Amino acid sequence: MQGSYSYTRRHSLSGTGTFVAVLLACVVCWVISYMNSVGYPVYGEVTAPPLWNAICQVLPGKAFTYGIGILLMFGGAFLIHRANYILVLIREKTLLPFLFYVLFISTNPDFLPLKSTSLGVFCLILAIYQLFMSYHDPEAKSNAYNAALLIGVGSLLWIHILWFLPLFWMGMYNFRTLNLRTFLASLLGVGTIYWFLLGWCVWFRDFTPFTIPFASLLKIRFLVSQEIGLLDWIGILWVAFLTTASAINIITHEFEDVLRTRQFLSFLIAMSVWAFALYFLYEQASEEFLETACVPASILIAHFFTVMRGKIIFWMFYSTIVLFISLMILRLWNFL
Repeated sequence: MQGSYSYTRRHSLSGTGTFVAVLLACVVCWVISYMNSVGYPVYGEVTAPPLWNAICQVLPGKAFTYGIGILLMFGGAFLIHRANYILVLIREKTLLPFLFYVLFISTNPDFLPLKSTSLGVFCLILAIYQLFMSYHDPEAKSNAYNAALLIGVGSLLWIHILWFLPLFWMGMYNFRTLNLRTFLASLLGVGTIYWFLLGWCVWFRDFTPFTIPFASLLKIRFLVSQEIGLLDWIGILWVAFLTTASAINIITHEFEDVLRTRQFLSFLIAMSVWAFALYFLYEQASEEFLETACVPASILIAHFFTVMRGKIIFWMFYSTIVLFISLMILRLWNFL
């Protein structure tokens, strides 16, 4: 009976019924947000990179903006799923990383419909894949270059993504990839983007693409608890709790995974901590770092619910889905 229950539980968590139901709920969240113009029109900010402000000015309409936003969300979720499948971050085949990422993005109005991080996070996911593919390859100069190049591209829209470069260097060190050549290749990757940007600035005699974003990058302003609403606190603390539970489970059962997988998961744990720390360091970019934290959190939380067994885990999973959809409903209610 216990074995039968375990099989039913695994099937119900990542089965087609659960996947379709949650996916439809997330699409409904987008539709309701569209009908009530949540987050629209999309405005640039004085401290934002000029490229993002230029994009905001040429967005043709609400339908197009929401369409691009939902495509980027599903594209990012698909990349997370493919990375998990190819790199075997979770031992069992599951769609939970895809599902959790879509759930976290769709149920937070602050992420809708289109933010600078929507494109920045997309580049960051591709950069993480390049980093993981360089595992134990000291000659992986092209991977180091590509990862940094993608971060550089993302920084043209969201400058704070550059703070993840040191984390990538730490990952390269742990993956036995970091040496002088790969380090220089990573610098060259970012440098390529900014070399072309410098040429553009010199040609048009306008250096604001450098001065404005980097002034924002170096401006640290701590986020105080009074600036975070109760509903936001509930969502943040629950994600942090599940991520911490997953990290503890991974650390205490480290020998159940191969060394390669353990190091990949350790990097994702470090990335979660890094993103949450930056969330409180940059009040003006807190929402962006929270959206970034959804990338490692979706994989780690999916890992937790896939490898753990028991009725408590079963109900915790469905409580998580109900909680985030309920938070979205309450936020929309307050918005209206």
